[in-house]
Amino acid sequence: MNTISARGAAVSGARHLRMARNGQDAVATWIGDGAGAIVVCDGCSSGHSSEVGARLGAQLVIAAVAARLRAGEPPGALWAGVRAQVAAVLGRLAEAMPGDRAAAIREHFLFTIVAAAAAGGEASVWAIGDGAYAFGDRMRELGPFTDNQPPYLAYDLLGMPQPARLETIAARAGSVMVATDGAAELGLPELAGLVDEATLAHADGLRRRLTVLARGGERVDWEARRIVRTPAALQDDGAIAVLRWQP
Repeated sequence: MNTISARGAAVSGARHLRMARNGQDAVATWIGDGAGAIVVCDGCSSGHSSEVGARLGAQLVIAAVAARLRAGEPPGALWAGVRAQVAAVLGRLAEAMPGDRAAAIREHFLFTIVAAAAAGGEASVWAIGDGAYAFGDRMRELGPFTDNQPPYLAYDLLGMPQPARLETIAARAGSVMVATDGAAELGLPELAGLVDEATLAHADGLRRRLTVLARGGERVDWEARRIVRTPAALQDDGAIAVLRWQP
């Protein structure tokens, strides 16, 4: 892969903006020599501080993937090692925190992961939890899960490991997009529009587009003497990342 690029953005959705709550989604990207990786994470809504885990998790996952890609591991074979490495770091952090270990994990470290890597004509997506991903225009939704309880990597630390999803493709050129469940609710046509050439050409273009979607509109209806408000398209927090490569 001679040319590879990555863009990502995460914003607070309209509901969290109204309640002045921190956004619980996070994103990270990495580009190396002929390789790249992207990841989005979404903190569990019931966790008091799950945005902490989501932001840490995005950075831990991208660092672990980057190290393995630099070492020459193929994208489809590195995820078991990434999972073990990230879980080990989260476990050490939980042990260092005061109080009950299980409570600390549930409060801080429950977050979903949708990640992708590409190198050497191969690309893969690995996910644990809900969200969505797309190779080109072929989109896959993850979830919904029973009782709105997706699996989390942090359950590994509680003795309840959950299944992950892995898909690998061979492609000399292509693109892969990953999204949290809030962004996935926009639907494939809207997501495809978000990652067009004009948006991705600017380093901050994707974040700006998501920010607009997270804010409702309003106009004055002078004849009816009232304000007409349009709900925001992005109600939940949203994170999106896209990785593109070509020979």
